[in-house]
Order: sequence, then C-alpha cells, then structure tokens
Amino acid sequence: MNELNYVMIGKQIKKRRKDMGVTQEQLANYLDVNSSHISNIENGRAHPSLSALINIANYLKCSVDLFIASEYDCDLEKINSKVHSKSKIDKQLELKLKTCDDVVKEKLIKLIDIL
Repeated sequence: MNELNYVMIGKQIKKRRKDMGVTQEQLANYLDVNSSHISNIENGRAHPSLSALINIANYLKCSVDLFIASEYDCDLEKINSKVHSKSKIDKQLELKLKTCDDVVKEKLIKLIDIL
C-alpha cells in the first residue's frame, strides 16, 4: 500500500476550513491542539490520525471522505451512481410522493401494507 498523500489531505482540510469561515485557531481550540499543529497538518508536515480526521470533519460539518477522496484508486462517481441509481418506477413514485400531503402518504402506506 502506498503512503497517503498528506499534502493533498491537508489542502482539502484547509479548503474546507476556509470555505466554512473557520480559523486555524478555532479548529485548534476544538481539537485541543496548538494552531501551529493545524498549520502543519494543512501543509502536509504532520500526519493526522484517523480519529483526528474524524474530529476535524465533525467540526467542519463534512465527511472524512472529502479529505481523502483523492486517495482512492477506483472511480467513486461511477460506483456511487450505480449504488444510488433508481429505476424508472422508483423515480415516478418519488415524483408522485413529493406532491402528496402527509395524510395521503399515510393512506398510501396503509395500502402498501395491505398489498
């Protein structure tokens, strides 16, 4: 297995942090570390643990995958589209349900249970 690209991971953390309007100091305080440690992570000089990545992601309200997606060898978009693809009938049902109020949805659930 190859070494993780911590420079790229750090760049993604920095981008997300800036997009969220969070300072290095705020993130450091949340993680109970020195702000220079956040700088070192963002510049690839420090390698955050998995638990640190999870804590950073939680604070920045995102998935750890946002930081490490570039590490995957497979085509995640292709995989995700297959996993999340819906049949034509599923799409039609979803569209119809969007226009129903909760009373109608409850009746539909009862009908489905009967079937």
